[in-house]
Amino acid sequence: MTKINASLARIPAIVGAIAIGLFSFSARPARAADTVRIGVGVDPSFTTWWVAKDRGFFKKYNINAEITQFSGGPDLADATMSGEMDFGSSGTATWMPRFVRSEALLIVGTMATSTNNFKMAALTSIKSLKDLEGKRVGTVAGSTTDYLWALVAKKLNIPETKFDIVPVTPPELPAALDRNDIQAFFSWEPWPSKSVEISGKDKVHILASSGDVGYFQSFVVVGNKTFVQSHPDVTVRLLSAMRDASDYMANHHADAVKIAAKRNKMTPQMAEYILSLYKFKLTLTNRVVMGAKTEEAWMRSKDRLKGNPIDWTKVIDRTYFDQAMAMDKK
Repeated sequence: MTKINASLARIPAIVGAIAIGLFSFSARPARAADTVRIGVGVDPSFTTWWVAKDRGFFKKYNINAEITQFSGGPDLADATMSGEMDFGSSGTATWMPRFVRSEALLIVGTMATSTNNFKMAALTSIKSLKDLEGKRVGTVAGSTTDYLWALVAKKLNIPETKFDIVPVTPPELPAALDRNDIQAFFSWEPWPSKSVEISGKDKVHILASSGDVGYFQSFVVVGNKTFVQSHPDVTVRLLSAMRDASDYMANHHADAVKIAAKRNKMTPQMAEYILSLYKFKLTLTNRVVMGAKTEEAWMRSKDRLKGNPIDWTKVIDRTYFDQAMAMDKK
């Protein structure tokens, strides 16, 4: 047999080997998606998480996001600290008592910022902040709303004792104001707007926002430290998905409103209003530390935080954020 004929005779075997190899490669299962447990609340401020899930950004980065809704920030923060959840998000004040008690948490990014997410609903007989002096006002005890009343007092240059501050749960605030049990309250939306809706514009109005008294909120993404440090690649990919989702929200506002309304069981009009109060963009700037340190000092002055000061250089780890921002969009 000539060399040419011998070579031709081997062609079927070579082709068969290649076919088998290609079949074996195509038959290999794709890498399983990494499951990440995420705790969120029940209002549109958490919409970036839902957009990342519903519009496929988590899937794009090979993440299976299991999102659980909690009734409030403290519950999701406790779940993240204990390791029941891998990530959660809320205002910095929610996390501070947990930073003091445990080293189990890390801030890895800021998903939204706002100067207007808290509103003050008041009786229409109260025309200005000055009119609040001596009045009975509502607060959600243990939350940022307590701090907002301190900022109101500072703005008016009066002691905090000039307000009769009453703790009220968020769902009860509109009814308490309607009954005149309180004359005003500070809270996050939708409760202030619901109060106007329930009592009517002739009786209740929005008197101020958190920005009017000098408050800037950073809605931070916090991870369980054990999970973050043992899954650095997953953390980077999760933040990349959040980056892409926030970009999507900026370019597809109507769809973001649709998702927010559906996921939080509210009207599109209310969802759009609440979304308008925030700037949704994945960031991590020094402003989050500046605001948090001021609020931490106030909490310590009220004995709400004890022990050593929070070391923000350890609480915040921007390693994963920087890698996520440098990652190319697929």
